[in-house]
Amino acid sequence: MSDQTATADEPALYVSNTRAVTGGALGKKGLGWGLFEWARNPYYNVIVISIFTPYFASQIVGNGERGQIVVGAMIATAGIIMAVITPILGTVLDKAGHKKPLAFASLIVMAICSILLIFVKPGMPAALPLGAVLLIVGYCSYTVAELMHNSMLPGAGAPKSLPLISGIGLAMGNGAGVFMLISIAVIIGIAPFGLGEIDIARLSAPAVGLWILTFMGLFFVMMPDVYKPGATWKKAITDARNPENRVNPVKWITGKFRDHPNVMRYLLGRMIYADATGAMFTIGGVYVTGVLGWQGQKLALIAIIGALPAIAGGFVGGFLDRTVGPKKALLFELSTVIILFTGLISISPDAILFGLIPAGHVVWEGAVFNTLSDLAYVALTIPLGTALVASISSSRYMLVHIAPPEKIGEFFGFYAMAGSVTVWLGPGLVALVTWLSGSQRVGFAAVGVLLVLGLVIISSVKADKIPEHEKQRLASEFD
Repeated sequence: MSDQTATADEPALYVSNTRAVTGGALGKKGLGWGLFEWARNPYYNVIVISIFTPYFASQIVGNGERGQIVVGAMIATAGIIMAVITPILGTVLDKAGHKKPLAFASLIVMAICSILLIFVKPGMPAALPLGAVLLIVGYCSYTVAELMHNSMLPGAGAPKSLPLISGIGLAMGNGAGVFMLISIAVIIGIAPFGLGEIDIARLSAPAVGLWILTFMGLFFVMMPDVYKPGATWKKAITDARNPENRVNPVKWITGKFRDHPNVMRYLLGRMIYADATGAMFTIGGVYVTGVLGWQGQKLALIAIIGALPAIAGGFVGGFLDRTVGPKKALLFELSTVIILFTGLISISPDAILFGLIPAGHVVWEGAVFNTLSDLAYVALTIPLGTALVASISSSRYMLVHIAPPEKIGEFFGFYAMAGSVTVWLGPGLVALVTWLSGSQRVGFAAVGVLLVLGLVIISSVKADKIPEHEKQRLASEFD
């Protein structure tokens, strides 16, 4: 029986079949791990989705159609770059030394790119290529930061605490994003120093950069490093450069399906439903603008309304993972998303439930959302935000639950790669079906097909009650 156990005082933790990590969800390591999300996530909420990228598309690129093409090309470029880098980085990560330096570098690059976006303004020479490069580099750094952060989850606390730690991290990240979005909305209303809405949208990017620099240090102080004793990046990179060790993506994927069919089947299902949920975020604003006629103020408010319940989603996901296990939790969460999404696409300006109930009449005067159809859409958006974030939390812990612990970095590399390389799938399917059907509603409904397909695949994945990393630790104690 092994007597090697990690303690809270260790400067570095390596999660293996011979060591058990200690600490609860609200312990120093668990909260430290979650604070990484608090520092990083506003980049996605403010810059990628809600404020800066729409500003870039409309004010720098110049018009809706061309703006969408340029932004789509930027996301595709970043996805291709990360599709090449992440599986290789994930493989090196499992054999490398200290992980904190690369996590630190990725956050610093994100912050610098965000701050430099202040110079991307209408009329500035080369504003378009400068903005595109900064957004691509920042997006890639965001993905690298996510990979590093996820790979350190097993060292954030005891195995039984990991589901709640993962959920708390997501809740903290969404909380930070909501705080920044509300702050920006308030500032737009106040319009200090004569700043207009366009100026504030541009300044949102450097504000995110300063936010990252302000809060990133807490993670590095509170969270121990996670690495294999004696391992170094130099040795890991040297091994990776060896022709015998070089990664062929096609062979890697086929080999992993052969050696770890259960994990890879899960990653395939997760890739499909993640593409669907990604399309819900990216196409949702376009959809409600075209179908419900929503504009500026309503779009801003629905983003905040949708984000607020998302804070609870991390806790809900963590609770369900711990109570019923990550697979059952994920099946419940995805089923809930499908039902609520069906309700959303059933709403038109004049009716809900595909025309069964008239809903175009005004319920009360003076409110922003004053018709029954508007209120129905808002009412469904609230639990949808909770279910979506809960599914993200369960998805991340599901991989930790079923994957061999010594391969966790490699599988998280594929986890990140799949989300990047197929980011076009959901929006592309929506565009294709919309073009073929001539209906915006039918086109958006194509997202539901991907959600159902992902749910079917996940239902076939095996997830034992005891996680793989715990099985190996228990087995080692009886050797």
